Amino acid sequence: MSSYPIGQNYPFTLVQRGGRLVIGLSLLNCYLDDGTKLQTDDVRDINWKPNRIHLPGHDIPNLFVAIDIDDKRVYQTTPSRKWEAMWNQICSLSVDSPSSAIALQVFHKSTIPPSKCLAKKKMEIGQLLKTDEGRTDFSIVLKPMEGNHATDTLQPTLIVRLTSIDNLQAAAVALANTTQDTETLQSTGTGSTIAKIMNTEVNNGDLLSNLGTVLSKLRIIHPYSNVAWNVLDSVYKAVEKQKETDKDVCRLVQTMAEVYAFAKDIESASEKIKRLETTVYALVKQTEECALFIREYTGHGFGVRLLKNILSEDSDKIKGFISAFQKFWEYLDRGTALETLYVSTKALVVAEEIGKKVEEISEIMKGNAQTQMLNELEPVKMDAGLRLPCLPRTREEIRGLITNWLITPPDDNNPGNILWLSGVAGAGKSTIATSISQYFRELGRLGAFLFFNRADKSRSNPADVIRTIAFYLARSNTYVASAICDAIRNISGSIDSLGIHIQFQKLLLEPLRAAQNRIHGPIVIVLDALDECGNADTRRTLVSLISDEFPKLPPAVRFFITSRPDSDIASKFENQPKIAKHLLDITLPSSLVDICIYLNDEMRKIRQHHSAWNLSLTWPGESNMGALTKHSSGLFIWASTATKYLLGSYNPNEALESILDKDQTTVQALDDIYAKALEVAGLWNNTTFVRDAQAALSVVVLGKTPVSDTMIDRLLDLKYPSSHIFSRLGCVLQWAHGQDVKILHASFSDYLTDHGRSGDRPWFINPASLEPQIARGCLHILKKELQFNICEFEDSHIYTTKIPGLSECITDLSKHITDHVSPQLFYSSLYWASHLAVIGSATPHSATPIGAAAPLLPDGLLLDLKDLMYTKFLFWLEVLCVQQKVGVAIDAFEAVANLAKNYWHDKELADFATDAVKFVLRFAPVISHSVPHIYLSALPFAPSESKVKKKYSSWLVPSKTVDIQSSVSGHWPTLRATIEGHSGNVWSVAFSPDGNHIASGSADRTLRVWDAHTGDLLVGPFNGHEDKVKCVAFSCDGEKIVSGSYDNTVRVWDAQTGKLIGVPLTGHKHTVESLCFSPNGKQIVSASLDKTVHIWDWDDHSEGNTAPLVIKHAASVRAVAFAPDRDQVVSGSDSVNSSGSGASLVQIWDTRTGKLVTGPLKGHTQLIRSVAFSPDGKHILSLSHEAARIWDAYTGTENITITTPMGTNAYSAAFTPNGKQIVVGYADSLLRIWDVQTGALVSAPIDGHSGPVLSVSVSPDGMRIASGSNDKTIRVWDAYQELSAALKVDTQHIGANDQWTVQMYHPGYTGHTGTVHCVAFSPKGYHIASGSWDNTVCVWDACTGTIFTGPLRGHTDAVLCIAFSPNGEQIVSGSKDTTIRVWNVQNGTMVAGPFEGHSKPIWCVAFSPQGDRIVSGSDDKTVCMWDVETSSLVFRQANVHTSTVLSAAFSSDGGQIRSASISGIARVSDAQTGALVEGPFKFQVPDQTYRIRFSPDGQLIGASGKDGSVWVFNLRSSDLRQLEWPTEAVRALGFSQDGKWIVSGSDDTTVHVWDLETRSIAAGPFEGHRDSVYSVDFSPDHRRVVSGSRDTSIRVFETTPDDTLMKALGEGSLGQDGWLLNSMAQPVLWVPPWLHHGLYFPQNSLVIHKNGTTKLDFTHFVEGTAWQECVDLRARLN
Repeated sequence: MSSYPIGQNYPFTLVQRGGRLVIGLSLLNCYLDDGTKLQTDDVRDINWKPNRIHLPGHDIPNLFVAIDIDDKRVYQTTPSRKWEAMWNQICSLSVDSPSSAIALQVFHKSTIPPSKCLAKKKMEIGQLLKTDEGRTDFSIVLKPMEGNHATDTLQPTLIVRLTSIDNLQAAAVALANTTQDTETLQSTGTGSTIAKIMNTEVNNGDLLSNLGTVLSKLRIIHPYSNVAWNVLDSVYKAVEKQKETDKDVCRLVQTMAEVYAFAKDIESASEKIKRLETTVYALVKQTEECALFIREYTGHGFGVRLLKNILSEDSDKIKGFISAFQKFWEYLDRGTALETLYVSTKALVVAEEIGKKVEEISEIMKGNAQTQMLNELEPVKMDAGLRLPCLPRTREEIRGLITNWLITPPDDNNPGNILWLSGVAGAGKSTIATSISQYFRELGRLGAFLFFNRADKSRSNPADVIRTIAFYLARSNTYVASAICDAIRNISGSIDSLGIHIQFQKLLLEPLRAAQNRIHGPIVIVLDALDECGNADTRRTLVSLISDEFPKLPPAVRFFITSRPDSDIASKFENQPKIAKHLLDITLPSSLVDICIYLNDEMRKIRQHHSAWNLSLTWPGESNMGALTKHSSGLFIWASTATKYLLGSYNPNEALESILDKDQTTVQALDDIYAKALEVAGLWNNTTFVRDAQAALSVVVLGKTPVSDTMIDRLLDLKYPSSHIFSRLGCVLQWAHGQDVKILHASFSDYLTDHGRSGDRPWFINPASLEPQIARGCLHILKKELQFNICEFEDSHIYTTKIPGLSECITDLSKHITDHVSPQLFYSSLYWASHLAVIGSATPHSATPIGAAAPLLPDGLLLDLKDLMYTKFLFWLEVLCVQQKVGVAIDAFEAVANLAKNYWHDKELADFATDAVKFVLRFAPVISHSVPHIYLSALPFAPSESKVKKKYSSWLVPSKTVDIQSSVSGHWPTLRATIEGHSGNVWSVAFSPDGNHIASGSADRTLRVWDAHTGDLLVGPFNGHEDKVKCVAFSCDGEKIVSGSYDNTVRVWDAQTGKLIGVPLTGHKHTVESLCFSPNGKQIVSASLDKTVHIWDWDDHSEGNTAPLVIKHAASVRAVAFAPDRDQVVSGSDSVNSSGSGASLVQIWDTRTGKLVTGPLKGHTQLIRSVAFSPDGKHILSLSHEAARIWDAYTGTENITITTPMGTNAYSAAFTPNGKQIVVGYADSLLRIWDVQTGALVSAPIDGHSGPVLSVSVSPDGMRIASGSNDKTIRVWDAYQELSAALKVDTQHIGANDQWTVQMYHPGYTGHTGTVHCVAFSPKGYHIASGSWDNTVCVWDACTGTIFTGPLRGHTDAVLCIAFSPNGEQIVSGSKDTTIRVWNVQNGTMVAGPFEGHSKPIWCVAFSPQGDRIVSGSDDKTVCMWDVETSSLVFRQANVHTSTVLSAAFSSDGGQIRSASISGIARVSDAQTGALVEGPFKFQVPDQTYRIRFSPDGQLIGASGKDGSVWVFNLRSSDLRQLEWPTEAVRALGFSQDGKWIVSGSDDTTVHVWDLETRSIAAGPFEGHRDSVYSVDFSPDHRRVVSGSRDTSIRVFETTPDDTLMKALGEGSLGQDGWLLNSMAQPVLWVPPWLHHGLYFPQNSLVIHKNGTTKLDFTHFVEGTAWQECVDLRARLN
């Protein structure tokens, strides 16, 4: 055996370390014979032979040594492909004891098939140490494995060197190995030459270099192979670091290396590679997908996951990849092509899901639950089938850049997830986007591809984008689909009614975060032509959302966005560091090269098409090709149009000459090619052709969505079909007969409509003249095709549009609609008014601005509009209903009203259109969901004075419709919309500068932004404040909202996104009560209870607080406002006296110096709540509880005082835009509009809130008012409404307090204006008394509901309790004002009182049986006895109770009084002396007790409270009974006269009657109230119950109603949405909200409400399948 070179620096010693043997083992070499080189037959002797696919020089084994200790692999050398393998590698082995087993094994390295062990030796460590003791190196004879036969002269032998090393040396060994690995990697970079790499061995250390070389060679087959290289670059480094941690990953990487080894000698195998093009392409795709997975797996990818946390499912994926690569090997070895062998993690995930959730996936595939749920997103269909990608060998550089960016995880240098490609029109952005989407679709990594086209409005609405992305994302990934479906389940109402910020949060952000651990590698979303998605205004919110919110999505979600560099997009994207930007520069040489390639490819097609011209194979020649390329100026759209022009020409040579006849600029070149294409398209010297061509092209260019040629023919009523025009324009239009005609590029539209570019050509499209013609064509279609019940809906019980949560809808609704409504009718219905928008506010005699085209209205347009308005209006609404586009009607009617008023001066048409707007606004909820109910509900319920009602009521058959008996006004209600959403008081509301949005701030600590027209939530809630939000205001540009809070901070928000801008402004020490932006938006002023006004210099990009200018006051400041035209602010502050007496102050300050300019202005005696400058800056409004005052802003002179009406307080005020009126919100829930010159009311009080109006704002156009209230709602009102006779205000009492004290019977008075807090039946049941938060007492006829006496005025605060005298001739009332008054029922005079003795609100009063005494209980914890005749106090129990007294009553003989307090203590006292007779009795009370009542005999006590429970306690037996019902807080209780029943009223708006014996419901629940029930009482005969509510109504319920009453009123329930449903939950009727409070319900025998009442008689009502009978036959045939 020959010797082998041995290293010299390994001294032999042995050390003990930490109780474990540490051995230094040097593996030197291995030889398999007597030292001479083995021949091939010797290899056969050990049964080793190479695989079928191998490289030259690979006919020898690739040997490595593996060392196991106690059957655990501890070390492995790198492979060495030599017959005499030498490693000279050192390993440090740590073993437990000398008896540990060590196995030395020699393997041939291979992945396919797996590595094979050739020979091994197993022994104890002790044996190794004793072997050839004294020698530093020695030979170990190995045992050949099965199939490898040893002979006497042929034995596998391993030479080792054994040394002992200390701790420091062991560390050095580890460091050396690491350094060696690192150097190996660094030495094999991409800079190596191909020749050098091909001479390098294929081993782990060379893997990166070899794969890079192979992939670079494969570019001859597919350009995307370099993408796989870039991924593998980072992957290999990650795996190399962790290869000892997870063998599976290493095996996978080695498998990839083995497969790619076939290309090592790719030059010699090039022909074979070419034959396997499909296989190689699949291999490249597989490599990238696999590499992306490994990157993710090893924690270097998008998920940043560690190996120790790898999911078990990853192991299955690795095995799947290995199997796929092994199959690649087999196919390559056999030399056969591969068609479909491509395994992605997406496919593996789906396979795993099928295994785990077969039933669920099966349902999805069948289109069941999940698919149906996703369809609720109503996505826009994106059909990319006709979109062309880049040609091969073009755009390779930019495509590679984009692709590499999208698959590379974010880092510090590239932190974002959005790549924005911008460029001029025609640069080829869309083609690149299509290529990128196709590539990632093939990889299984395309999440969504959305492409916009401004010519197709239906597919390019910014409001649809988020829902569409969510839909396609869910289609691409099952985990994401599951998360999005969960989100949909939790969304109440229609998804498309949500603002897109909420859609983003609910449909993208939250689901993707929930699923991010299941997302392996990138999911790519492509948005092409963002500049064609809506316009700058409509997409503003979307662009802001993309810029500010999309980066918050998980990093695996990657966006590629293309657009022109429009200013609205560029301004948001340019300064966003998380958006990568790339300009598609058409001036680069590479752009011209790509265009040249494209032109060459197209010329081949042209030569084939024009074969009859015998064009040469090189036509048009090298010089012409260069000229064409130069003429393109880098614009692909020019090249595309030019080649299409040549293709469609008669003589290609002449066409070529015409294109190349002169040098031009980029725009000129494009214009010229368009002009040449049009010139050959028709007879432009023929006026008929010009007319028809202009009209046809105008529909294509100006149309709101693409339409077909056949539809254009019908729309324009052309004499000759438009197809003969479109057939000649194939170079600029995409067209096929019967299909939509589409412009190939938006630049063509720009050319046709730009007067400066084509104004002198016959094909110029003048929108001002042609849009009205299209509008008239639409109107003709409407006249011809609209008809009654056009969709033939048979059953009124079935909704005709889909309502989320309701399944009762027409089966296959979409098909049903399209079968009945033609495409041209759909288009005409949606867009006729849009085509009139060009007219604007023009008048027949107005001058045309320079450079603007004057609108030219076609003859007959006015008559066509009148025909639609007066004969087809309701039929048109049917079409809008089924399209769910009812909002279109509002814009349309406003446009018609504007035209009729300003252009045609037709007042009748203008008034009708204005009324139609109100009709649609008020009935939108019913029109949107049911065609039959346009006739069954909307038309019948329209006010009698409505012009729509008057015009169309004759269509209804009275004997077939519901009989409506109503005392409600015949005019449209002032209320436009009620907005609900806040869970606390709405402290502040503000209109945006454009009037389209309303911002609100609430006690629930949030801000929200609402659509001012529809009431839909657009943005929010904005979360950030730590306490109640007291004030909000928009900036002058509407982009920002500023808010102030009880948390003492000022915050500025992005109005579009709800995102906090900068940091909170801190400095105030108490609640921020008022604030606003300066007119230039550069300053914010805020006022606080800390006695200061702060003026902040505001900068959007400020990193922290700016030091404000602080203006100190002597007392708390509650109001502040900027002057509109100068550097001044006005403030309103409290009185300096601690008692609150004295004058509150109005002061004007200089905002630059903080010095006082004018004031203090004195006059207010109570807290100032609001201040404001008039719009012209000349006047100042200040408002306190007691009055509004108007001051001269320069002199400080008070011009006028408007005193608050008696019995209420003023809370908020605002000027109207013209400065002539002010709107004031009051505690009595009313808004009043006052003339600032005269101080007179200019309209009836605006009524609708059920609580104090805390804030008001007037829209910039002065037509709407927004108000916020402590009833938690925002309401939008018509600012000016006609005064009806029934609601005219008697102004003689305003400010005359003495005249409000006693007021007799008011014939026009119909109800309380505030919460009805107490009610009581008279002893004989003929009358009902009521007390309200409007400070009045009323007596009503219990049968008719008419006012009998009152309203009785005298109390200065809410009336909390009321009672009749035993003879029914008097009423006693107790109030929050701490007084008691006694009234004469017949004449309303106050006959006793006011009784003054309590110091706090009075909660209970009762007459003695004789009627001469009154007992009262109060919040001051006392019980008082009063003499009615003398109005004197008999006695006062001051120390009997320790908490609020909620109930006090006389015994039946009048000798005793019983009282009970909120703490659950009852006492019985002597009625003459007040001395305690019995008690105290302790009884059960709920948490936060609201009501306590004694039974008439005094034996029972009932208590109720916030938790919804009712407790009944017997004073004698101590028996306690709890009455339970799933309800909200119970605020009202009352006993029947016999004590057997108890009635309760709840916050859930219901009334229940209980049987105390059985503890069960005896009657009810009674429905009808629309807000909390505050008071209840039984009639003397127990047959009726009266209730009073926060909704200001009084209702009487029959406990045992007769059948006649039930039939007349109808059966069913009225939902909050207004639908009256039958017992099967089917829609019967829709009742408008202004009738709800006064609507009679089943079991109601009487309703009293301030706005009137309504009874419905269904006796002859036709519904269901007979519903069409309600419409007169003549109207149906109209």
